[in-house]
Amino acid sequence: MIILLVFILLLTIFFLVCCYIHNRLSYFVRRSIPSPPVSSLIYGHLSQLWSADSYSKQLRKWSLQYGSIYGLFEGFRPVYVVSDLEFIQEVFISQFTRFCARRMLFIHRMLGDRQLNVFGARSIEQWTRQRRILNPTYSISKMKQLLPTLESCTDIFIEKLTSTISNEIINIQEFYLRLSMDIICRTAFGIKTDVQNDLNDTNIYLKKMKEMSDNDLEYTFLGKIHRIISTTQLANICTYLFRFKQWINWGTPTDVWFSEHIHQLVQPRFKQINQEHTLDLLQLMIDAVHSEKEGKLTPSEMFSNAFVFLTAGAETTSISLAYCTYRLARHSTIQEEIYNEINNFIREVFRMHPIAIQVLNRECMENTRIGQYNIEKGSLIQVDLHSINFNQDLWGFQSVDEFHPERHLDKRHPLANMGFGAGPRQCIGMRFALMEIKSCLTRLIKEYNIKPTGEEPYKLNIHEKFLIMPEKVCVRLVKRS
Repeated sequence: MIILLVFILLLTIFFLVCCYIHNRLSYFVRRSIPSPPVSSLIYGHLSQLWSADSYSKQLRKWSLQYGSIYGLFEGFRPVYVVSDLEFIQEVFISQFTRFCARRMLFIHRMLGDRQLNVFGARSIEQWTRQRRILNPTYSISKMKQLLPTLESCTDIFIEKLTSTISNEIINIQEFYLRLSMDIICRTAFGIKTDVQNDLNDTNIYLKKMKEMSDNDLEYTFLGKIHRIISTTQLANICTYLFRFKQWINWGTPTDVWFSEHIHQLVQPRFKQINQEHTLDLLQLMIDAVHSEKEGKLTPSEMFSNAFVFLTAGAETTSISLAYCTYRLARHSTIQEEIYNEINNFIREVFRMHPIAIQVLNRECMENTRIGQYNIEKGSLIQVDLHSINFNQDLWGFQSVDEFHPERHLDKRHPLANMGFGAGPRQCIGMRFALMEIKSCLTRLIKEYNIKPTGEEPYKLNIHEKFLIMPEKVCVRLVKRS
């Protein structure tokens, strides 16, 4: 009798689990939204995306097959993949308060809600408070104050190129990473580094920065498990397992290492309460920590924001500069025109070489409706940026597979250019990043003719995990007379 009861209980549990799985996986069918076949009951469509040669290009491939709005599953979590600009405008701008959060990353889970930075903040109140404190450091007047420091770093960059090359082929991406890290340390934290002279990578922060893309927490086994259960209470188990793994010394992913060591960079400044300071990002955060007013930063939030500004500010800008240089080498005639066309040139580089597609997502925080679609709380909206950037109907008569900066002279949809995101949560460092890119490129072209390596065809070996980046960018720099 007991065996029969156990059997019935197990059968009931099995039946309920099957009903739950069927109900979740029929989410898009009930809404008449197309969706590719699910290949894994555990990972959903993530197993196909992770095994594809390119995560972003796989999204575009499905967009060509299923349309500008279709559905995927991360585990059992529904994800709307969207390249319809009107739908995106509703999510990122018009209904921002209902889509104010990004997907919860594993690193943010481990930091906890009280330590989330301006990038990972979940609640509208937490994000608004931090953004209001940090915004002044990227005002136009502040940018002008930072320009001499930026130009000083660029001078060192040119000096290192001059002393290193002699019409030889170089991987300029390594020089850009050192330059970007030097600039962010000086302008954001007021810390003078010798990182541009560290050609042997003895600086531990530079060394770890180079490891970032190959040692990403999101692509570890626990990171992948966390992604499919991130909306459930079970997600906290991943944190405990990771801490246990650290305790038995099984290695530390680079982003976790940075979050744990960032205090060594900023702690000396944090202790100098009564001394005269420069007005940089770190000082604004320190003042907000010590402020008696409402809406202050906590010390843990200060360190967390320092971590995201260092890692995101250095790596993404160096990648952007590398892509720009690649295009300058391939299209040498543009070099003579870039002073007048630099804005359109950079926009076209970002169109053809998007860097951070996976961060262009929003989580639905309450049930809502967009057009004919009822969006449930907890659903995710993922922008398919490749499909937008290579949509021939959107970009005019010139082939979207060819490089034409002049296409940006024509007026487009305001969300056609999403290289820095869109809406209120657009990248806070956009203005500074563009200033850094323009300053570096104009100075580089003034000093050198940028030539391809001579190899045909001259193509990039793209490496894609969380960021889309070239393995290296090799060029020849010929000194101008």
